Amino acid sequence: MKVVPILELPADQQALVRQLRNQPDVRKFMYTDHEISETEHLAWLEGLRSGSRQRVFVIVIEAAPVGVVSLSAINTTHGTADWAFYLDTTLQGKGLGSQVELWMLDYAFGAAGLEKLNCEVLEINPAVIKMHQKFGFMIEGVRREHIVRDGRRINAVMLGITKGEWQAQRPKVLSAVERIAGRR
Repeated sequence: MKVVPILELPADQQALVRQLRNQPDVRKFMYTDHEISETEHLAWLEGLRSGSRQRVFVIVIEAAPVGVVSLSAINTTHGTADWAFYLDTTLQGKGLGSQVELWMLDYAFGAAGLEKLNCEVLEINPAVIKMHQKFGFMIEGVRREHIVRDGRRINAVMLGITKGEWQAQRPKVLSAVERIAGRR
């Protein structure tokens, strides 16, 4: 697994990222679940070029983009940010998500210099909530009836982890992720 800033990828690989995001089983767990047009995708990429509050990376395996991991709402004053990721649906449930989460936590509390990392997960995605908790994230609250999906209001679960919590949890998580990676 290689993690590359999206703006360093060639245009054809940046376009493949839109295809990943538009997979139905990826979209269903996102806040916005509509299919992203090419124009919308290009505008998003342009916004990344001029903004400093978001960093987007692409997970690459065998020269192919297979997922995205990002920091957003980066606040350098307080050392905080939000993060999110998604993977090609054919690779979900095989341990890659754990490798991505390990990478992000190390990056966030290392190179990015953060002190706290936050995320929100829709309640309809309990497997990801549980995965975050295994990495040391704590549930900090629930945004009740936060979004509408298929005509029904659903909650978003807010999770967070501090740098100190990650440093304490990392040795246990690292050995578990290495075991998973060794079985593939």
